[in-house]
Amino acid sequence: MVVILIRHADVTPDGGADPPLNASGATRAQQLRHVLSDAGVTAIFVSSLQRTQATAQPLAGDLGLQAVVQDDTASIAAAIRQLGNAGTALVVGHTNTLPDVVVRLGGPPMTPIAATEFDRLVVLVNGSLCTLRYG
Repeated sequence: MVVILIRHADVTPDGGADPPLNASGATRAQQLRHVLSDAGVTAIFVSSLQRTQATAQPLAGDLGLQAVVQDDTASIAAAIRQLGNAGTALVVGHTNTLPDVVVRLGGPPMTPIAATEFDRLVVLVNGSLCTLRYG
C-alpha cells in the first residue's frame, strides 16, 4: 500500500479552533487535486476539522470518493492496513497527527511540520518516506 500524507492546506493564523481554509488554502486544495489526480488514490482519510475536509474535497469529488472522517491515529492506521496492498491512501491531517500515523504504519520518525508549513507531501512505501512539496 502506498500512503500519501499531507497537512491540511493554508489557514489564517489564530483563526480559532476550527478555521476554514483561506484563499491560499483553497488554491492549494485545487493544486492537490491536480498533483494527485493520477496517483491511484482509492481511499481518503480526514479529521473532523473542516480544514482537512476542505483540503481533500476537490480531489475526492473528482475521484468519486467519500472521505473517511477519523481523528484517532491508531484507527486511521488500522483502516489503511485493512485496505491491503492495492491502491493508494491519502491522509489529510495535522502537524501533531501525521507523524504518529507514519510510525504506526511502520515508517521512520518524520521531521516535525512547522506551524506555517502547508506544502509538504510525504509518500510512505514499504516503510520508507519520500518528502515532496506541492503548491
